[in-house]
Amino acid sequence: MSLADLKRKAAAKKRKKIDIDDFIEDAASYAKGKSILVPSLDENTPVDKKRQRNFKNATFTLSPAHIDQLNDLAEHSGFAKSRILRLLIEELANGENNDLNQLLETLENKNKK
Repeated sequence: MSLADLKRKAAAKKRKKIDIDDFIEDAASYAKGKSILVPSLDENTPVDKKRQRNFKNATFTLSPAHIDQLNDLAEHSGFAKSRILRLLIEELANGENNDLNQLLETLENKNKK
């Protein structure tokens, strides 16, 4: 065996990068018999799932009660926890200012009690 045989052959296998949410959703679909990311051998149509995401990791602290609630939401909805949080943030950010201010005041009053 020569050293040339030990070289990594990058051209042999090129893996495309996927985000964790797509991986989790595909695993659930695969368990149901329908993979999203990997086309089955019977299908002749290519998978056109091109999404570019620019995510940054965020670190924050949640209470055990909030973690349990988030786990329940993820279990019942079938969405990843990070996706649920992104959807909720978008919904609050896109809401009317009056509704958002009223919600924030309600939450602040609950925390004062």
